[in-house]
Amino acid sequence: MKIIKKTYSGIFRDGGAGSFSKRRYRERRNKLMKKEKSLMAITGVPYGPGGKTVWSYAHSPTYQEPTIMYLTGINQSNVILLLDPESKISKEILFVGRKDRIMEFWEGVRFGVGDKASLKEVQLITGINDVRDIGEFKDVLKDRFSKNKNKSLGTFWYEGIKRGKKVSITTDHNYDFKKKLAGWLRDWKAPKDALKNIMSNHLELRLPLDQYDLKNAKKAQEITGEGFKAMLKNFHKFKNECQVQGFLEGKMLMNSPYGLSYPSIVASGANATILHYMKNDDPICKNEMMLIDFGVRWMTMHADITRTFPVSGVFNPMQKILYEIVLKGQRQVEKKARSGVTIEELNDLCWNSINDGLAKKFSALGGKYKLRYKERPHGVSHLMGEQEHDGDPFRNYASKPMKDGWMISNEPGLYGEFKIRLDGKMYDETIGIRIEDNLVMTKKGCLNLSNIIPKSVGAIEKLMADS
Repeated sequence: MKIIKKTYSGIFRDGGAGSFSKRRYRERRNKLMKKEKSLMAITGVPYGPGGKTVWSYAHSPTYQEPTIMYLTGINQSNVILLLDPESKISKEILFVGRKDRIMEFWEGVRFGVGDKASLKEVQLITGINDVRDIGEFKDVLKDRFSKNKNKSLGTFWYEGIKRGKKVSITTDHNYDFKKKLAGWLRDWKAPKDALKNIMSNHLELRLPLDQYDLKNAKKAQEITGEGFKAMLKNFHKFKNECQVQGFLEGKMLMNSPYGLSYPSIVASGANATILHYMKNDDPICKNEMMLIDFGVRWMTMHADITRTFPVSGVFNPMQKILYEIVLKGQRQVEKKARSGVTIEELNDLCWNSINDGLAKKFSALGGKYKLRYKERPHGVSHLMGEQEHDGDPFRNYASKPMKDGWMISNEPGLYGEFKIRLDGKMYDETIGIRIEDNLVMTKKGCLNLSNIIPKSVGAIEKLMADS
């Protein structure tokens, strides 16, 4: 059993639940079936790195479709899950490819069928007893659908409301699978409205973190924070953005086998006013500030952190004023955040605080500025979970009361050109500042998972002074 567990750890994530993991995933599937009460087909990612765009293979590990990961823990391409709450024989069927020993010689072990030993391994590790060849999926689905009383089929794709209209994400594998299912249903003379989206019910179950998710999210924060502190202590060695990125990501990846949460943003000077700056190769100048947006995964949870600091190691007077305006806005958001509050309310609070701070703490001292945006540069929060940006991608959730266990980002920012004379010295800089923490909602307030990652002026300057 120890050999099997070690061998398959790359393609089955127990989520930190250990021996409880199979029961945990089964309970999730059962809760979804109880909510939907309908036949459901859900696809994983259809191919791995290099499977479609060969050149993208480099440094591109397999990350499973979060819906399948949440329901099964399986981190392998080309899998489909069929859930049939009406069935009295088999309510859940996992479809995988045939066992291919030659491919495993090249790329490592994969779940597969075709012989008794391989089938037993899939059943034993995943806890799903009915496992079949993915080539049989269409015929099995047709048979199950024909016996379905509701004559309905659920699947997952992303949709929401944008500018008053119902829209979908049409460029991913979920939508491709949805189109394939719709075509089959037409061929089977199914009712026009037979295909249903399970997104709403699935996300309602998925978004609140359970005890294992919370533990994993904290672990991701710890690793991310240790990487940041080590980077600041060694900052004097770096001459350009890519050296900072290489050191920081290396430290994080040394302590997590699960990969980065997303490609890091490492932006110095004016580059920090580009929200999704990815070039990460400019030289560093001593008088600038640097913005870093970074994080690592632990199991299936993410850290999503941003910190801004002075390249010199000491905030100049103007940098300090602007930084503390943003920091105050962030702290006000954290104080208000709790279940029952909406993200839209947090947005109003945040940007009012920052705009008020600019007027009272900067303009009142004679400062002049030109922002790179009107009033609000971006939202102060997004949902986090199985995905680093979770929930519906159109963020319709922003107007809904948050629930216990939801994890959100808290990331106010300030981006523009600033000029002020202080103590007889003129300061004139293009500056981007963002400070981001991750918060988990409770009825009484929120839990800041990022408190361990330094962000005060004093804490940052002390770490850099120790370098």
